[in-house]
Amino acid sequence: MIRQENSNSPNYEASGLQVNGKKHDRKLYASIAGLAVVLIVLAALFIPQGAGSPLELSLNYKVGEHMVYDTTNIVTNQMVNTSLSLPGATNTQSYNSTLTLDIISSNADNYVVNETIVAVPNLFSHALRPLTLNVSKSSYYNNLMAPGGPLIFYNTSSIPTISAYLAQPTVKVGEIWKIPVNTGNASLGLTGEVTLTFAELQDLTVPAGAFKTMRIEVTSNTLSLHSDGSSIIKIPNGMTLQLNGTSYIEQGTCRLIKADLTQLTTTNSPGIGSTSTLYTEKTLAEYSHH
Repeated sequence: MIRQENSNSPNYEASGLQVNGKKHDRKLYASIAGLAVVLIVLAALFIPQGAGSPLELSLNYKVGEHMVYDTTNIVTNQMVNTSLSLPGATNTQSYNSTLTLDIISSNADNYVVNETIVAVPNLFSHALRPLTLNVSKSSYYNNLMAPGGPLIFYNTSSIPTISAYLAQPTVKVGEIWKIPVNTGNASLGLTGEVTLTFAELQDLTVPAGAFKTMRIEVTSNTLSLHSDGSSIIKIPNGMTLQLNGTSYIEQGTCRLIKADLTQLTTTNSPGIGSTSTLYTEKTLAEYSHH
């Protein structure tokens, strides 16, 4: 306990140190001052850049902005017959896509955005038409992750927990969010915990240019998928999912600059084990403002 008395009294006591009011020990003061400098230098070395700095969590686009994102997806599947000593069969596929966003107009709450997606190779029977979307200024988290991430990162009425976390007005560098996941229902769902670490402020250069960003690390424990068999999507017993990724959002706009995400799905069925790895990377390739 620290007790402080009037410094005008004959003896001034604080934190267990007693200093005579008439004779100041200059050496002691010099030592304390030197220690303070050392502590400040050490803090500068070990505290992440911008630690404690607040970051507003809302989109701040401007009308006339044009953004082009390049996305790479790599899927690797491996199946092993655990009852026989046979080598595992591995299959890898990849595809790319380009997302173009044009900010058409805005009001107090929303943006009107034209969105165009081109996939290579084309995964659809026909070219996708441009879409005109109304995007909420508070829904930056809809674009927080690389495409293909679990629906827990998107704002839907069925998963209010994580969207409530991400709808907070600000976050500070160094904050760590432990977010419980319990989505779906008895027929199909996902349970576990996801961790978001707002690691540091970082200058990042991508093909679209140089940006000041907040680096967000995304990890999870072993998420459990369950199904009772009544859902259209069939999930084997014991299927699990793990996440590991990084997102960079621009300071002041919450514009996604770059994101990557690795999703590892593991299944252990009697006699057969399988893993599926989905790696996705999304990068801002072009940016202009008309």
